Amino acid sequence: MGVFAGILGGIGGLCAVLGIVTALEVLPPMGEQFTVTFWFMLSAVLFLATIAMTVGRGGGPAD
Repeated sequence: MGVFAGILGGIGGLCAVLGIVTALEVLPPMGEQFTVTFWFMLSAVLFLATIAMTVGRGGGPAD
């Protein structure tokens, strides 16, 4: 699960960068629904999923 957590973290980072690019209006809008709030919320969800995957990767019962 470490690799999957890394992939989710990378995608979350890209979403954060897209949020900044959207806020600065560097690129033309991709659509009305892809706002700054959308990109940052998606980034936050992906970062939380990364944390959950990293913490929960033990997989076995506690002794």
